[in-house]
Amino acid sequence: MNSERQAYFRGKLLGLQADIEDDLNASKSASDVVELDTAIGRLSRMDAMQDQQMALELRRRQEQQLQRITNALKRINNGTYGLCGRCQKPIAEERLELAPDVFLCVRCA
Repeated sequence: MNSERQAYFRGKLLGLQADIEDDLNASKSASDVVELDTAIGRLSRMDAMQDQQMALELRRRQEQQLQRITNALKRINNGTYGLCGRCQKPIAEERLELAPDVFLCVRCA
C-alpha cells in the first residue's frame, strides 16, 4: 500500500476514533448505576436496568473498537497496515474501506 492510501486510511481512522470518543463522553451518564426510587414501579425499574445494561454493552463494544483503531494506527506507523496479521498477505482495500480497523483478511477471518 502506498503512502497516499495510508494517509487516507489514517485520516479515516482518526475521524472514526474522534466520533467514538465523542459518543463515549456523551453516553457516560446512560451507563451509571440505576437509582432505586420507590416512586417508580417495578416494571419501570426493570426497564431502566435493561437500558443501563444495553448502554454498558454498547460502551464495551465502542471501547473495543477504540483499541482496534489504536492498533491499526500503530500498524500504519510500523508500515504493516493493510497486511493480514495471520498470513501476511494484503487485505483487500474494499474490506479496509468498510472497516479500516480490521486485522485479518477475509480468508483468515
